[in-house]
Amino acid sequence: MGKVTLKLRWSKEEARLFHLYSVGLLGKDFPKAKKGIRECFSNLGTLQLDPLPIMGRSHDLVIQARVDGTHPNEALDLIHKERLGFEYWDKVYCAIPLEHYPLARGRMESGGDAWYNTREELLRKKAPDALEVIYKAVKKSGPLSSVELNDLGLGQEEYRGWKANTAANAALDILWNQGRLAVSHRINNRKYYDITERVIPKDYLAIEKHSPDEMRKNWLLKRVRDVGLLPLKGDQEVWASVRTARNETFIKKLLGKRELAWVEIEGVRSPCLAPANAADLLDRAKSAKPDGKAKFIAPLDPLVWSRKLLAQLWDFDYVWEVYKPKRQRKWGYYVLPVVVGDRFVARFDGKYDQKRGKLTVASYHKEPGGLPHTDPSIEKSFERFLVYLGGEKIKFPARKKKK
Repeated sequence: MGKVTLKLRWSKEEARLFHLYSVGLLGKDFPKAKKGIRECFSNLGTLQLDPLPIMGRSHDLVIQARVDGTHPNEALDLIHKERLGFEYWDKVYCAIPLEHYPLARGRMESGGDAWYNTREELLRKKAPDALEVIYKAVKKSGPLSSVELNDLGLGQEEYRGWKANTAANAALDILWNQGRLAVSHRINNRKYYDITERVIPKDYLAIEKHSPDEMRKNWLLKRVRDVGLLPLKGDQEVWASVRTARNETFIKKLLGKRELAWVEIEGVRSPCLAPANAADLLDRAKSAKPDGKAKFIAPLDPLVWSRKLLAQLWDFDYVWEVYKPKRQRKWGYYVLPVVVGDRFVARFDGKYDQKRGKLTVASYHKEPGGLPHTDPSIEKSFERFLVYLGGEKIKFPARKKKK
C-alpha cells in the first residue's frame, strides 16, 4: 500500500493483549451493576443486538463478561431509560452511544440501510398511505408498538415481507430506518416507537450532521476503535456497513495523515488497521493486571467479530451454529467461548430455564491446553454466571464412563 507513517510490528502475544484491552476485557475494571453498564457501554462504542434469549441475549452476555452485578435485559433497559444511546445500524443492528447520533443521522438521511428502499417501494404499492398514517398516529399518541396500532385498526393491510406481516409493522421499520421514528424503549423485547424529536435529546439533534466524506471516514475510525484490530483482507462481516471505506486510496490517505495505524502481526496473514494511538494503548494493555477470571464470551462480542483474525491470532476456530440444522452443528446450538488471560480455554453450549432457575450445560469442550469445567477458576465463573441469570442450579453433562 506504499509508504505508511504509523507502521507497527507486533508479536501474537502483544496483539492479543491489545485486542483484549481494546474491547474492554482487560485493564478496564468497570464498576458493578448500573454504573458499570454505563461506563462499559460508553467504552464499547456499540452493542450488537440480538433477539434470542437463551442465557440472556447476546448483548446481555457482552456486558456480563465485563461488568459484575448485571442481569439479562438490564443493559438495554438502562440505555433507553437514561437515554444513554439509541438503536440503529452500526456493524448491523446495534445500540449506539448518543455521542454518535450526528454520525448516524447522516446515514438516516441518506436512506439508511439500502435494502429498506425495496421494502418501501413494496409498501407504497400495497398500502400507499401507510407511512404517513402510521407516522401521524405515533406523533399523536406515541410511544406505540405494532400491538397498539393493531388495536387502533391502523395499517392492518397484509404485507408479506421480512419481519413484517402487516403494513403497520413494515411502516414502523421503514420510518425508523429513515430516522423519522426512533425506538423509545422495549417491553419484553417488543419495540415501542416515538417520533425522533421526543427520543433523542435536543442537544444531539442540533449538532450538524456529517457530510458524506466525513461519514465514510468517521464510521471507519469508529469501527477501528470498536474492534481494536480491523483486518484489511477477508472477513466481510467485520467490515459490515463500512465497506465503502474499504478502498486502498482512501485508507492510504488516512494512514498518511496519521489518523490510523498499520499493524503487522506475526503469524497473521492480513495487516490490520488500528487506532492512531495503538502504540500507547499497547503499553497500557501490557501494564494492565489480569483479573484471573474466566470470562464467558457472547456470540456477537466484538472480540469475535473477525472470525479469520480469531483463528490466526488466537488459534481458535469459532462458528455460531444457532442457525444451522442440528445435524450440521459441530459444537452445539448456543455456544459461548471461555477466555482466561489471553487464551481461549474452552467453549460450552448452554440453555437457561427461567421458570426452574436452572442452567443446563449441554456440552463443555476443553480447548487443547485449556481448562476443564472442574477447574476452580471455571467453577467460580459458572457461579457468577448463575447469579447473573438469577438462577439456582447448574447441570453439567454427565461424565463419560471409561471403558
